[in-house]
Amino acid sequence: MDKLLQEVKDHLNITWDEEETNRKIERIIKDAIATLNWKLGAKIDYSEEEGQEHNLLLDYCLYAYNQCTNEFDNNYFNEIMQIRQKYEVIPVSYTHLRAHETRHD
Repeated sequence: MDKLLQEVKDHLNITWDEEETNRKIERIIKDAIATLNWKLGAKIDYSEEEGQEHNLLLDYCLYAYNQCTNEFDNNYFNEIMQIRQKYEVIPVSYTHLRAHETRHD
């Protein structure tokens, strides 16, 4: 959480290190993870430094910090839908498919 906390603080341009501010940002991050997992329909690891999911978390935290999460869905609708589609596709191996084929001789 420390690394993610620092990344969010950097994204929010928070350069000071104050216990009260850190607690507030940590609450925002926890809420953002729960909210985005629900919106995206998947439990996602946002600790990866790259990727659409990580960037969406940073942006959600920005909106939450500025108390305007009511605007987030409209502004990030396309990104939310793209990520939802990514996690809706369940990878199935070719071997798995072949094992369930039936013969019609």
